[in-house]
Amino acid sequence: MENPERFLNLEIRRRIYDCIDGSPGIHFREIQRRVVIATGSLDYHLHFLHKNGLLRTEKEGKYLRYYPVTKNFDAEEKQILSLLRNDKIRHILIYLIENKRSLPTRMAEYLGVSNSTLSWYLKNLEEKGVIAQTKKGRFRIYRVKEPEKIVKYIIIHKNSFLDEIVDRFADAWESV
Repeated sequence: MENPERFLNLEIRRRIYDCIDGSPGIHFREIQRRVVIATGSLDYHLHFLHKNGLLRTEKEGKYLRYYPVTKNFDAEEKQILSLLRNDKIRHILIYLIENKRSLPTRMAEYLGVSNSTLSWYLKNLEEKGVIAQTKKGRFRIYRVKEPEKIVKYIIIHKNSFLDEIVDRFADAWESV
């Protein structure tokens, strides 16, 4: 590719690219919310940027995630970023890291979600190998398997989450 900057000469295209560059792994609707652009226009510009080699896309579940080609992300970072892009999952992981482990009822109450909703998220995180559960009598206690990895990626990408809980959490970890 000769000069990628020539493809970013339109202000809207530059804003879209900067949004993705600042928030790798972001999906279509989140780009649309942050850049404030019509669906058709965003689709056109994303296709243009992808076709001209500035963006890389990856299918993650029901989402198509966008990454700048200038940065290489390994599979682990992409998986964790994908999870952290969901605010409920992000808050569950932060809660578990801050509390070391927890019962689902306490998590649901703190996060303001129903037990069934939390159960769905916990099952998803457990299937992906991010959290583990232990049984103590009739109770299940959850913990993050490798909290240092999650903390690392939260801190590296904290500015891309636009989340006060992440800011507070990252500031506390960075000051230790």
